[in-house]
Amino acid sequence: MRQPLSLQVRTRLKPYAVALAGFSLASNLLLLVSPLYMLQVYDRVLGSGSTDTLIWLTALAVMLLGVYGASEAARRRICALAGIEFENFLVPKIFAKFEAGTGGAPALSQDLALAGRIQGALQAGTILPFADLPFAPIFLAALFMVHPLLGGLGLIGAAIVFGVAVAAEMTTRDASKYSQTALSGANEMAAGLERQRSAMVAMGLVQAAFGKWKAAKRAGQDFSLQAAKADGKFTAISRAARQVLQIFILGAGAALALTQDISPGSIVASSIILARALGPIDQIVGGWRSNVLAWRAWTQLQDRLDEIDEDARFTPLPRPASELALERFSVVVPGAKEPLIHPFSYTAKGGQIIALAGANGAGKTTLLQTLSGAWLPGSGAARLGGRTLHEWVSADRGRYVGYVPQDVELLPATIAENIDRLAAAGPDAVIQAAKTAGAHEMIVALPDGYDTRVGPGGAHLSAGQRQMIGLARALFGDPVLLLLDEPTANLDAAAAPLLIKALVEAAARGAIVLASSHDRRLIERANTVMLLRNGSILAATAEQYLKLATGPGATIPGSQGAVG
Repeated sequence: MRQPLSLQVRTRLKPYAVALAGFSLASNLLLLVSPLYMLQVYDRVLGSGSTDTLIWLTALAVMLLGVYGASEAARRRICALAGIEFENFLVPKIFAKFEAGTGGAPALSQDLALAGRIQGALQAGTILPFADLPFAPIFLAALFMVHPLLGGLGLIGAAIVFGVAVAAEMTTRDASKYSQTALSGANEMAAGLERQRSAMVAMGLVQAAFGKWKAAKRAGQDFSLQAAKADGKFTAISRAARQVLQIFILGAGAALALTQDISPGSIVASSIILARALGPIDQIVGGWRSNVLAWRAWTQLQDRLDEIDEDARFTPLPRPASELALERFSVVVPGAKEPLIHPFSYTAKGGQIIALAGANGAGKTTLLQTLSGAWLPGSGAARLGGRTLHEWVSADRGRYVGYVPQDVELLPATIAENIDRLAAAGPDAVIQAAKTAGAHEMIVALPDGYDTRVGPGGAHLSAGQRQMIGLARALFGDPVLLLLDEPTANLDAAAAPLLIKALVEAAARGAIVLASSHDRRLIERANTVMLLRNGSILAATAEQYLKLATGPGATIPGSQGAVG
């Protein structure tokens, strides 16, 4: 039985928590060195006039404070190590969630940002005041030992500072939440604008888009300013209250010393002890906002990752038979209730080229994405060689599936690494896949050939060049199932026939080819055309489809003029 994520985290971080508790105990006990030193100096040294006693007390205090410094350094180190352990534990789960495609639209960068926020809070040591808080009663007890009146003042002060912390949370919670939502939306908008730069510059949309982004950013900043204003107000109240309490403690101590109830050294010692007792609470109030953001990030990740198992251990299966069976298979866009394509059954054998046709929005891309395993079906099952595609471990299944989306994005790596799917295969297999896709000549013409780095930060490639490399990647390893979404859309008149030839050769080797296309040259080579219309699928031969789509009185919506 899988343990809840919170329990798994507690188990992984337990050694760090135990070590932190031990060093926190030592650190907080050693904070009593200063008040005890002051007591001894005022009550013993000044009374006796012994220089030797002062020297030995000072030496002992310095030595103990050196141990305190080492304990503090150890606590910081433990927090940093815990942050790394936390990230090492969560990141595989985040990528497993990204691979599984659960929880709606992919949110890899957002989840990684949340994990980074928590790790940053741990490494910054913002949890240390919480580790110190359980020891505040020790200092309050020490105040009561000095005199009950001083202990009562300290208890009242602790209650006041804690009340300020609660008020700060109640006041800033909503503003902080709305601020983060608005600022995240503005950042996502900026990322989307970056991808559309060419179109925006061409149509003069940059300034208008800037205004829209600025409005979204301003909304987030307004909420952020509200939260910061309230946070600063309560921080100021907390610190002012501490200073007032220090005055009360010193004044009460002086009054008690005048009546001979406490010694003069106890006045200074009580002031130091009160500062130690209220210090953790004051630090929590000061860092409350960052702690709340880290906690909110944790709750979001916990909701998203609670059912994720990143265990990638599996037994590799042999190459499946070239047979794709769809059994009462329906397609649903993630988040939608009604199926885009209603349940249907179909069987394809190796050697077949199946063209998907239909109007825009009919579901061709969604069907291919579902068959690739990126999305779950609405109902039914898809089996490749008898194995259910969506229950087959992606890392193993992917060896036998090639997929080319409409807009090919390449990984930030070399062309060779992109083609061999980061498998570090030999150059012969990479070059063979590129030659099969008709991309070899294009690649060797680049400055660094197969070693050219592409993707974000790499060499700029045209859409057609990316399409050809994407096809080579899909053909790498001679997959059983090839899924292609408008594969000739970005190719020129010379490259498109090479791609079609590569698909025909792949089918001749026993692959099953499903390609969404309006290209007549590709449809003519198909064994079957699957027409998607109104949520249903109709099968026809290429000749029948082309006659219906382009002949007099064409009856296929969205196909008139699309082929031919």
